Amino acid sequence: MDALTQGLHRAAERKPNAQSTSFAPRRRTWRQTLDRVSRVAGALVTLNVGRGDHVAILAQNSDRYLELMYAATWIGAVFVPIDTGLVAPRIGEILADSGAILLFLDGTMAHHLTELESRASDMREVLWIDDIASPEGMLHYEDLTAYAPVPDHGAGDGDLAGLFYDGIPPSRTSLTHAEMAANARNAAALIGFDDRTVYLHASPMFELAEDALTFAVTLAGGRHVFVPRFEPDEVLQIVAIDKVTHAQLVPDMIAQLLLHPRFGEFDVSSLSAILHGTRPVPEALLREVRKRLPHVRLIDGNG
Repeated sequence: MDALTQGLHRAAERKPNAQSTSFAPRRRTWRQTLDRVSRVAGALVTLNVGRGDHVAILAQNSDRYLELMYAATWIGAVFVPIDTGLVAPRIGEILADSGAILLFLDGTMAHHLTELESRASDMREVLWIDDIASPEGMLHYEDLTAYAPVPDHGAGDGDLAGLFYDGIPPSRTSLTHAEMAANARNAAALIGFDDRTVYLHASPMFELAEDALTFAVTLAGGRHVFVPRFEPDEVLQIVAIDKVTHAQLVPDMIAQLLLHPRFGEFDVSSLSAILHGTRPVPEALLREVRKRLPHVRLIDGNG
């Protein structure tokens, strides 16, 4: 059976004490991540989330984002990542179309809350997924990690795993466990992910391509490093500190890194590959990459 949670179980079994995630000062092992996922899954069950129910995420990148995607699929629910750059009416359309019953959001999206609650009739509860304290009366993500763990419910194969929206008006793509697991295996093989991989989540985690790489890195037993959003200075610092080996960056992001006035101050020698999706890299930028990052392999969306 193909199931997205298989990669998580495998990593925790093979490398329980190896680092799984790094976000700001937080660093966790695969054993800890597996435990947290099972507890958040238990909390979702207590909140009456069941097989086939949809759980929406409207937040910037974080280790909790990864845990929540696994927790949803752990109990056979479906995660719905939402573009944080959309205006409230578009977000409301997605919530209504998806039928999401829970919404996790962070402080950067809190200004949309009142309007979203009025637009999404199926939504039963909003939960807080941020480091700062939650608004009064709202459950914080960390509250969920105190719940009793539940066993993996065994969802897989043809069960729906993720629902993705793109474009205006939003068009939706539904992917099963089997489809996403196949994407993860293919990505890991084509890119060469292994247990030495240190992958930087600098591209938004609401993007389908980023999530495919997320599951691929876990499948390979690599390490996930997160920044909330792409900021050139922070990305360069994290690459140097965490010895990042891989990242997905569109050409404009690559250009911003190379043009950063302090680029030469950071040790980026650990970086071995940059994935740039399906967008072509302009010839001038390609020359600059070869000049300043001669050791880095550029990989397009086809591997």
